[in-house]
Amino acid sequence: MVMGLLFGSLLLSVNPASGAGQDIGTLSHVHSVRAFGDEVILGTHEGLFRYVDAKTVQSMGPENFDIMGLAVFGKRLYASGHPGLGSKLPQPVGLLLSADSGKSWRKMGLQGEVDFHLLESASKDMYGVDSGSGNLLYSKNAGKSWVSRGANLLSNIAINPTKVGGALALREGKLVSTQKSFTTMREIDSALTFTSIDWLGKSLLATSGKSLYRSGDLGVSWKKVSDFPERVSTVTQSSKIIAVVSGNSIYRSTNGGKTFKKM
Repeated sequence: MVMGLLFGSLLLSVNPASGAGQDIGTLSHVHSVRAFGDEVILGTHEGLFRYVDAKTVQSMGPENFDIMGLAVFGKRLYASGHPGLGSKLPQPVGLLLSADSGKSWRKMGLQGEVDFHLLESASKDMYGVDSGSGNLLYSKNAGKSWVSRGANLLSNIAINPTKVGGALALREGKLVSTQKSFTTMREIDSALTFTSIDWLGKSLLATSGKSLYRSGDLGVSWKKVSDFPERVSTVTQSSKIIAVVSGNSIYRSTNGGKTFKKM
């Protein structure tokens, strides 16, 4: 997921978002796109939504808050941002957890303190970029406590799901690796300039230009998976799908990236 994603087609006037299905034009800003099970979900200025197709979204819960950061781990959703009109959440909301697909949210901490504009989770490892301080924060216990890694220089983080403290990230389009939760890191040479990165099982997925790539050796070498009509800004995956944002469109694969279909 790329922080601060905007769909150009969604920069429309804001209307109240409600109902089982609604026109996608009721959303003003899409900040996060995530694969969640076999679905694609959106963290937006108006709350959490299920993406149905290019014209339709569905609200996933009654809580009205501006979701700036959104992370998925299994059936758990983590979010951060600002309370919306009528919300009783603090400003900023800190870290929230939903275990029921966004129907309700539980406060995990940092309420009134932190607004994460980038949020990543895998097992107990979590990273968040605090928009107030500009610092990268790290948690080794699923958000119960945090330590600062200093000023954030990373645009995207992919956490190694099998190694605590292991992760890869993008810094000005280049790939960097860490085994110690970014207390130290090293750059991995590549001719590609990356826009997004995510982990898929034992391999990595990354986007560059109009293409999606896969690496089986921790980013040392890359093989092209698929090409898309426009520049690709985001790749996101779950155990069931891979989703890619190309231009203002979302493409989904249900067969591990062999084929993609526009949603």
